[in-house]
Amino acid sequence: MINILKKNELTGHMAPIYALCVEEKNFIYSGGVDRQVIRWDLEDLNNSKIITKSSEAIYSLFHFAENNYLFVGTSTGKIHVVDINQKKEIKLLKNHTDKIFDFKLFGSYLIAVSADGSISFTNLTNLKTEQILNISNERIRSIDIKGTIAAIACGNSNIVILDLKSKTIINSFIAHNKSCNVVKFHPFDNRLLSGGWDGHLKLWGQDYELEISIPAHNYAIYSIAFSPDKKFFATGSRDKTIKIWNAINPEFPKS
Repeated sequence: MINILKKNELTGHMAPIYALCVEEKNFIYSGGVDRQVIRWDLEDLNNSKIITKSSEAIYSLFHFAENNYLFVGTSTGKIHVVDINQKKEIKLLKNHTDKIFDFKLFGSYLIAVSADGSISFTNLTNLKTEQILNISNERIRSIDIKGTIAAIACGNSNIVILDLKSKTIINSFIAHNKSCNVVKFHPFDNRLLSGGWDGHLKLWGQDYELEISIPAHNYAIYSIAFSPDKKFFATGSRDKTIKIWNAINPEFPKS
């Protein structure tokens, strides 16, 4: 068993929290239904403060360290770009019509995925959106990238594999019952982890053939995250549990 210690509890939001992101090892951002983003100073919690407020619920956050920009994805598909140094919003992107669930960095572009079934590519040098691709007729919950290949978790149960250079779909397959909620490439090889509405954790191998399917949770899995040393990963579920897994042999949880 792994010894897990609760270090602190951060209180400040007045409604469910949907989004977290890291600025540095001592700072994190959080946002949710109360429509505000808080920057938490983990070394000095008294220095924590509200960074920005939105007119809609906040579903995703991404910190671009190079320019110290914070991207705030909302329930209506809008993306607010906040300059942390200037302490003000510098851009409002209106590329989508429904919730922004996830962001991922790809070179000089920020990719956003939306519940409207599309993904957008915004150039970080000028904050202009250059392309929007329609991927699914259902919501897109998650995206992960390895090299020039993206895996996309879709609400129609599918995982879509996209070549980011050519912007073409090279594979699409049914992964879970009802909805695939999260995808994460394994750090050691080209295998892919996924979690779904069915509570199953799945490991996909070469050519995306199913290697392992585990009834990991009693309800939908919404997040998968690897530890900094890549030895373990965690799954988070709507059943209100977090489970820790061995990254080498994920068939049995460590906790």
